[in-house]
Amino acid sequence: MTTLDADRQRLERYDAQADQYLLATITDEYYASQVELDDGQIAWRSTLRHDRLYRVVDNAGHVHYHFEEISPEQDGEFQLVSLIAEGGRGAEFSELVMFGKRLLTFDDRTGLVCEIREQNQLIPRQILMTGSGDERFKGFKSEWATLWGDRLVVGSHGKRPEEEWVKVVSRDYGVQSIDWQDRYAMIREALGVGEHGYVIHEAAEWHPYRRQWLFFPRKVSSEPFDECIDGRERGSNKLVIASEDFSDIQVLEIGKCVPERGISSFKLVAGHPDECIGLKSVEIGDRTESYLFCFNLDGQILTDDLFIGNYKCEGVEFL
Repeated sequence: MTTLDADRQRLERYDAQADQYLLATITDEYYASQVELDDGQIAWRSTLRHDRLYRVVDNAGHVHYHFEEISPEQDGEFQLVSLIAEGGRGAEFSELVMFGKRLLTFDDRTGLVCEIREQNQLIPRQILMTGSGDERFKGFKSEWATLWGDRLVVGSHGKRPEEEWVKVVSRDYGVQSIDWQDRYAMIREALGVGEHGYVIHEAAEWHPYRRQWLFFPRKVSSEPFDECIDGRERGSNKLVIASEDFSDIQVLEIGKCVPERGISSFKLVAGHPDECIGLKSVEIGDRTESYLFCFNLDGQILTDDLFIGNYKCEGVEFL
């Protein structure tokens, strides 16, 4: 019997008859993550949530998803505490990925890769460094991660040269740094942003059956970066679908664009790999919001944006 690669195992943990899921989300609260422990020690904290997701097919054969919140009293909420920081910031977890039986999360400030055990225990396994890993003593700004065969690919914004590298992580946490400058450039070209524009990535998936890379940029702009308007006006609804070698790239619009909402994470639905669940985040000054939505790879919205909280979630995964 042939053992499936980790990317296919992840999608086959549920079968095609699955209609109930346990869903995990994780917060990235920037400066608000710093806390003082009972013993006076400074630490950094993130919230891991467990909620339920239901797939519903109506009499006409239309699919939609129903989200059910699990209360903290029913073990729907857990606090993750990190003692590792960079520049006074830590526990800014930007993604969740099941890697075999291990749930991994990624700190986009320190570069930490952590296993989450027993819902509230962080086990540091690797520190990813920016760019090639050689030129600066700075943690990698991990923003997206997906399984590609038996390896984990972790990427960043793609806005600056050092954010155009990816980290390829093996099952034993060995790391290889690869320059993806040409691939990020091809995505920008496909989105038509021009030489002065920019694209910010926080969500990507490898589709092992289609053999395609799926990128859902959080921000897309044909104008130079302007922090005052970036959060309000640059959110995108464009899904980039690329062949394995990026020689063929298509762009698909998913629903209506709400410019203040940008995609912070999405996942293929286990058992239904042509359907996806995603998170949208709002970050304008001190205002943060998170929304959940569902869509399929034909571009149809299955569940419209559903408000889930006044906090910023940047990672979602099926457990």
